[in-house]
Amino acid sequence: MKYLNILFLFAIFFLSSSSLTNQITNEFIILINSQPHIYILSQVHNASTFIPAQIPILYTHSYISSISNWYAIYPIFSSIIHQYPQLKWLFICEPQTRINLPELIKYAEKSNDFYIGHGLYDSEPSIIHHFSFSLDNPYPDLSSGFLISRHVLSLFTNRLESYTKKIDFIIDVKYELNQLINELTSIKLLDRSDLFCNHNKPNCLTWYDGQYDYSCQRTDIQLDDLYIGIKTFIDFHKTRIDLLKKTWLNDKLNYNLFTNKINETTDNKNERFIILKENTERGHCHKTFSILHYFYKNKENFQYLIIVDDDTLISVQRILRVIRCFMLSNDVPIVLGERYGYGEYYVYPTGGSGMIFNRQAVQQIISNCECPLPDTPDDMFLGLCLKHINIPLTHIPELHQAQPNAYSKDWLEHEKSISFHKFEGINVEEVYQTYLHEEPPIEIKYHHEKDEF
Repeated sequence: MKYLNILFLFAIFFLSSSSLTNQITNEFIILINSQPHIYILSQVHNASTFIPAQIPILYTHSYISSISNWYAIYPIFSSIIHQYPQLKWLFICEPQTRINLPELIKYAEKSNDFYIGHGLYDSEPSIIHHFSFSLDNPYPDLSSGFLISRHVLSLFTNRLESYTKKIDFIIDVKYELNQLINELTSIKLLDRSDLFCNHNKPNCLTWYDGQYDYSCQRTDIQLDDLYIGIKTFIDFHKTRIDLLKKTWLNDKLNYNLFTNKINETTDNKNERFIILKENTERGHCHKTFSILHYFYKNKENFQYLIIVDDDTLISVQRILRVIRCFMLSNDVPIVLGERYGYGEYYVYPTGGSGMIFNRQAVQQIISNCECPLPDTPDDMFLGLCLKHINIPLTHIPELHQAQPNAYSKDWLEHEKSISFHKFEGINVEEVYQTYLHEEPPIEIKYHHEKDEF
């Protein structure tokens, strides 16, 4: 495609294949956490060219046709150990993980441990981890990768067959994978953050290199092409909306506030309100689909729609960079979001972190799906809709459904966050300045259009 040449090559491995010629095939296998999107696949493909041919490379998305919840990683373990009977060690990582491969293999061969990586720790109970909390039970950072032995994999898969506890939601893959390993094998992660690093430094066997994250050098997509629909309610106009204006929301952006009604006394008559006929206390399916319809009918000059809550903090500049990398064709429907999984059934873009659509996706959604009830959970219904019309959801891990304190500080330090959600109990302006603020471009064009619904 036209823009593939602008995607940076990032080398996961930089050692020649000659240094590994004596390694036994299939004893050490690499599993890359991947997705079926051309931007990610191009990164993964380029990375795999640096890996010696005798080292098998697997990709999580390769199991999409046979395993519905492939993205959770653990459901594919059984297939791997049956496919590779000689397997001794599985190394699981991200496309941006870099490895000193000979030294990592040497370390694995000498290790008496079974499950090793860079340990992440929560500082407090959080909703994304089901309010489970332990200071002495780390979970692995996928960015720096982790080793897991065949012993653990075999024990895990054997016990998973008789595991009857229902797994309702898949929210944070690395955390929930670790919880299952702990529960089914009684084996905890050995934290070797000195060897499995989130930054390159001496003695690291692996490290994360995010310097190329969403760095597609495109100029054909500008902020002028983005339209933002903000879900709100009359009671929050002078609280949440005012906080948005003190952080990321400014008049140069193309946006509207979708609300139930306006206060004739306190609301600015020049504000960009769109009044909806129906309002719900929860669910908000009617409101979200009203935004989808409004965008498609009234904002024909815009190619990309972003839907956020009135208590969602975003980095508009980083969203623009994500769109430049992932929206490679306006003819193919594309939806970006933070992926939540509902058991084995379907995935959905969690609404609080922000949802991103191109025009083709919006057209297909509103043409094929209609809210069962006004207060149906909008994001979950969108997930069902996407499954019905066969549009994949592309996961953007830097979009966050919760506040910063819900995530490991170590993990947040090596990513450029794109969003956070909920204002309760935090200094909103401080959170924005710390995690999301970037200087705006010198000039932004914007459309002057009459808002009608």
